[in-house]
Amino acid sequence: MEKFEKIVKEIFDLIAEYGIKNKPLDFRNPEKITEKDRTEFITQVHKGFRLGQDLIIQEIVPLLKELKLLKENEKQAKRDKDKDLIQQIKSDINLAEYKIKILRHFADFIAWQVFQKDYYKARRFFSGDKNRPDLLNTNLDSVLTAVQHFHKQDEINFALITDLTSFIDIGDILLIKGGEIGIVECKEGEVQEKVFEFIDSASKEDFDVTKIDYSDKNKKFFDQVERTLKQMEKGVKATDFLKKEEGTDPFSDTKITILESTNPQEYYFEYLIDLIEESKKNNSTYGEIEEIIYIGIYRENKRPISPHLFKGIVEHIYEKNIIVDYVNLIGIPLKEPIFFKPFGVENIFDILFGRVKIYLAINLEKLIELFNSKGIPVKWLSRKETHKILDYEKRFRPFVFENRALEITVDGQSMTLGDSFLIYLLLDNIKPTSYVERYLNLK
Repeated sequence: MEKFEKIVKEIFDLIAEYGIKNKPLDFRNPEKITEKDRTEFITQVHKGFRLGQDLIIQEIVPLLKELKLLKENEKQAKRDKDKDLIQQIKSDINLAEYKIKILRHFADFIAWQVFQKDYYKARRFFSGDKNRPDLLNTNLDSVLTAVQHFHKQDEINFALITDLTSFIDIGDILLIKGGEIGIVECKEGEVQEKVFEFIDSASKEDFDVTKIDYSDKNKKFFDQVERTLKQMEKGVKATDFLKKEEGTDPFSDTKITILESTNPQEYYFEYLIDLIEESKKNNSTYGEIEEIIYIGIYRENKRPISPHLFKGIVEHIYEKNIIVDYVNLIGIPLKEPIFFKPFGVENIFDILFGRVKIYLAINLEKLIELFNSKGIPVKWLSRKETHKILDYEKRFRPFVFENRALEITVDGQSMTLGDSFLIYLLLDNIKPTSYVERYLNLK
């Protein structure tokens, strides 16, 4: 993992710091920043994205090939009933899959910067399917050709390969061009490259339709030109929401309604940072937020036993609880990447590579008490009511604990809670009171 971590740190530097290192701006005095400065800065940021994406591809493709081979070897080991070999291969599979998750997380890191950390914008591109395309069986070569085309077209352009991310399910490329975000679908082969060249030439002011060379262009070629133009147009329309912040969800065809709290969210980052620092003394430490969230942090000799130790403590103090390993946020689609956390680069990499283990648990009964105390009724549904919802709802999946869902009533309207509250409280690190009170201030 040492070699892999070195590469990952290089990817981080390219994606997070390349722009500011190569075109420093004085953000404390924005009035002194000229339009030329902004353009040069964005160009350098996008160059860092490009280089970072190149490294992600360079690393992820061999890992996917290795993973495919390991799974084939696992099948053979199972046929041979070789338990020791099966165990070793499973360990190798887990390691390869985790490395792939980290690399995808970096692609997400780029995407979230493109979306300016706006969840609602990012959400429009996610179908809800957690399965990702197999890059070994996609049109990756065609996509790479298109990426090179857009990058050569203008140094400020950036083309993000969507299949690298954990959540972008529209298009093959998310294209940042001329200050706009567009979606591009790619076709395989040399024909597509010629299509792009033709569209480029046709868009120039001195284009003369009478001088088109038809010797290598037939009806199929122009049909593909038309499809490509329509796909590019569709991409622009699909990103209208990014500009207007209203529209139709591209997956459900339902009108998008955004409800935001008028009060800013409060986070417990500082408390978490203090605990991380405190854990250096005895290789472990514990803390609690509002008697609702329990935290355990472990290092060195305490790490191997940490999952069992933390579970034992939590089950003793919280009757109904959910426990998460903080590093799990790496594999969750549509989750703000860990690189935005204010923990510092060293702590983030310690978490990523297992040198620091952080576990968080939620006290479900205390959370329900908090909701009710704020005038927001919450109750457990019966098993029968829960199964009825599970049978009816196909796209939305409610949070279920011991075969029972939670129903919340806001302004006389009842709804079931999804599991996103766990993400907000345990992985986004929003204080419970702040999270609950946002239901009172929705607009």
